[in-house]
Amino acid sequence: MADTIPARFARQALACAQKPLFLAKRAGAYHSITWQQASEDVRALSAFLLHHQISPGDRVIILSENRPEWAIADLAIQSVGAWTVPIYPTLLEEGVRAICTDAQPVVCIVSTGTQAQKIQAATRGRITFRAMIVMESGAPSHLPFIAWSDALATGREQLQPDPLGSGIPPARLLRSPGRAQQPRRLPLQGVHEELERRLSQLQPDATATLIYTSCTTGEPKGVMLSHRNFLSNVDACLQVIPVQPGEVHLSFLPLCHVFERMAGWYLVMTVGGTIAYAEDMETVPKNMAEVRPTMMLGVPRFFE
Repeated sequence: MADTIPARFARQALACAQKPLFLAKRAGAYHSITWQQASEDVRALSAFLLHHQISPGDRVIILSENRPEWAIADLAIQSVGAWTVPIYPTLLEEGVRAICTDAQPVVCIVSTGTQAQKIQAATRGRITFRAMIVMESGAPSHLPFIAWSDALATGREQLQPDPLGSGIPPARLLRSPGRAQQPRRLPLQGVHEELERRLSQLQPDATATLIYTSCTTGEPKGVMLSHRNFLSNVDACLQVIPVQPGEVHLSFLPLCHVFERMAGWYLVMTVGGTIAYAEDMETVPKNMAEVRPTMMLGVPRFFE
């Protein structure tokens, strides 16, 4: 398999299966997600995307703060050959509209109900999404969003044998005939084969992401970055910075920016480390005491 971001993740997921990959603070305490759990979620979300007929080169929006779901979504998008389009969660509706109008995404993944409302308002009448996912509960009921947990459940369902041989997932059999049809499910073997085919055909020079410049100097401009772009930077960093397996990184710089994406995500992934997510910028000192990271990335102003 070619050296791509999903390929590197797959190798480390096998080697580090029961070790923690992510630490996220939930209900007042940090909880771990193992490499194996993350790998299973990546595969489930990949199957969900295939279920919605996402093709190589399609664009998928991530509008979210740093969190494990951000990284899992990023890998799943790339695993089917689509492009991750990250958007700063602080960006106002006008900026979101400009990026979506240019990128023409087919799926959006957002963190909260507030972000769901923002992207719905920004794209109304302009973009028709095949699927809309919200990571946390609380999206207004009138918005056509599916919960993250339900998206993963749908993906896992796609990866299970169809006991009736009908090609229709069991959970859908009792649906009212008046409801809109769901995308037809691939046969079990077809889902696995298609995922493996997409991964095996993914090449280092394929586009991994479309990152937009800030709106401070006019309309945002999309920059296409390949798997090789990121991984060559990772390998160069590892030649001069002694990052070891098992390092614990506290992530607080935005994953929407290429620096944290490369060094705080793909680099740590490459060495088999653990990524803990700060709650926000203001809580970094407290989170440092809780997580006790062995490495951190930042800019001079922050450390001052």
